[in-house]
Amino acid sequence: MTASDLSVVVASVNGLPYVEECLASLATACPDAAVIVADSTDDETRRRLADRWPNVQLLSFDSAKTIPELRAAGIFAAQTPYVAVIEDHCVIRNGWAHSIVAAHRSGHSVVGGPIRNVAPRIRDWAAFLFEYSRYLEPAQGGATSDLPGMNVSYDTRARAAIDDLLRAGKWESWLHERLLHRGFELYRAPDAVIEHAKDFGIREFSGQRFHYARAYAAMRNPDLGVAKRVAYAIGSPLLVPLLLARIARNVFGRRTRRKELVLALPLLVLYCTATAVGEASGYLLGDRGSLLKVR
Repeated sequence: MTASDLSVVVASVNGLPYVEECLASLATACPDAAVIVADSTDDETRRRLADRWPNVQLLSFDSAKTIPELRAAGIFAAQTPYVAVIEDHCVIRNGWAHSIVAAHRSGHSVVGGPIRNVAPRIRDWAAFLFEYSRYLEPAQGGATSDLPGMNVSYDTRARAAIDDLLRAGKWESWLHERLLHRGFELYRAPDAVIEHAKDFGIREFSGQRFHYARAYAAMRNPDLGVAKRVAYAIGSPLLVPLLLARIARNVFGRRTRRKELVLALPLLVLYCTATAVGEASGYLLGDRGSLLKVR
């Protein structure tokens, strides 16, 4: 089975060398797929991509764009029945595209898969477990209530159902909630594994968690009244034990990476605290440019 019906959208915000490594893996693992890079990094990155990867459709943005905006631009540029979304720090292996396309052709409109960490240091594991413990291997195939935003594929019907949310620059939690509400099934293909290869410094990732949480809270504000915003801000310290419990449940539930969880615990506490502070700031003060700083 080929991937000629599949487009792969790469949101490029980290620049070199990540995006080149991502494209090299796509060229090897799914050469039949159409690849679209939506980039808002710099001229050097775009020159390198244009020279080395002439078959890649490059969407260049000189002004800063958020990750949801880049994803949306790539999705709207795609011409194939199925459009998968990944990010520039992802590495694709053989079998990923086959699993995605096979699931779509079996009638599933929204397909995603697990995420595997390939960055070895404890600080890398801390960042990975904080963001992606819900998507660890082994993963059971079938219907699920949650798929990652950087390893997910939509068919034409699903894209039409979230068109307005894509144009509004919403994160995947909004997109997938809409799809579930409208009767779509989120399908997990256990063999559609993607590798996470991003190296975050401790200070960098702490800042990322703060800005993501602030932007997320600010994005929710229009749907909340003042009283709820204040209540959520006051209750934000409760996020620290809540998030730690969720991460531990995900790890112990899969009976894997327990050692990494224990060793990463001090950093996880730090990242949960940064998240709590970020959410409180977002509810009380709004975005203040945080969404554009998320990488």
